[in-house]
Amino acid sequence: MPLHLVWFKRDLRTFDHAPLAEAAARGPVLPLYVAEPSYWALPDTSGRQWEAVADGLRELREDLARLGQPLVVRMGDAVGVLEDLRRRHGIAALWSHEETGNGWTYARDRRVAAWARGHGIPWHETPSGGVVRRLRSRNRWASQWEARLAPAPLPEPGLVPLAGIEPGAIPTADDLGLAPDPCPGRQRGGR
Repeated sequence: MPLHLVWFKRDLRTFDHAPLAEAAARGPVLPLYVAEPSYWALPDTSGRQWEAVADGLRELREDLARLGQPLVVRMGDAVGVLEDLRRRHGIAALWSHEETGNGWTYARDRRVAAWARGHGIPWHETPSGGVVRRLRSRNRWASQWEARLAPAPLPEPGLVPLAGIEPGAIPTADDLGLAPDPCPGRQRGGR
């Protein structure tokens, strides 16, 4: 049975997570995080930033396991990872938040969109926060922003355990080629 793949990008939580809730209402869910070495090679990233993300991933993995299915982590190019999962398990739909990132994440998302279209896989991107994409005018921006933030928080969904899918290790900063960036008093990632 094809899976509903939930691609976690920046919003690493299970509570009030619309893509996770929507996917779980439709069938078996594979929660995925892709650690992309080419993103982490950008000059505005650091080992310290990755450590905060890795903290969040460890917490997310625990939360998802409690709900029934642990987080699956893969390292590589997003399109390559998605294609591998499609071939191995089938993908009914791809779910994620719209990402407000940089030019690199925008180009990556365009490649993912082309891949999904090419395989007939619907990609449901849920808005997150106040950024409204593709506005021709800001005339109704405030009302759209209020409508996005008005709904009540979504509860955590239950997930069906999936057999035969290795969760994978959460990469270290070294795995991603990031230089040591010690900060004894750094803020921890996660909630």
